[in-house]
Amino acid sequence: MPDAGQNHPNRAQQAERRAEAYRLKLRGLSDRAIGAQLGVSHTTVQNWTKQEADELVLPLAAELRKVQLERLGEMRQSALDVLERFHYTVSHGKVIKDETGLPLEDDAPRLQAIDRLLRIEERIAKLMGLDAPTRAEVEARVEPKPAELLDLITRAKQQQEDDEARLTEGPA
Repeated sequence: MPDAGQNHPNRAQQAERRAEAYRLKLRGLSDRAIGAQLGVSHTTVQNWTKQEADELVLPLAAELRKVQLERLGEMRQSALDVLERFHYTVSHGKVIKDETGLPLEDDAPRLQAIDRLLRIEERIAKLMGLDAPTRAEVEARVEPKPAELLDLITRAKQQQEDDEARLTEGPA
């Protein structure tokens, strides 16, 4: 009597076969060739290699996304700090003062900080998938035209052609 484990591989055996399919795919073999070698269909190979890639790549992508979000958060905080600070207008190494003798504020660093914050926020939104296009389903009904309407259109076209022909022929 055959071993039941041979007919139904356990999880570890299944994972190893899936990993082998993925390794063969990386070596350039076609799904059909891999399937023939492993004794499964090419569709199974496609499913296995996608599943293996997802298990290898998705956790790495999630970790990368987390690191990038942390960095962007630090950059965002730095830009906010610049935005909240008072910036003196300086010309030729001297602070410019207004008519009351108080230092004149320079708006350029604040505006640059705002621009930088917008770029950071755009990057965060992109990283989080917030700017992904939305899908919409559109349903349209096309009603068949009644035979009478089609007949009227055909007669109108014929009448137009006849009129054009009479005009080009000139008076009889």
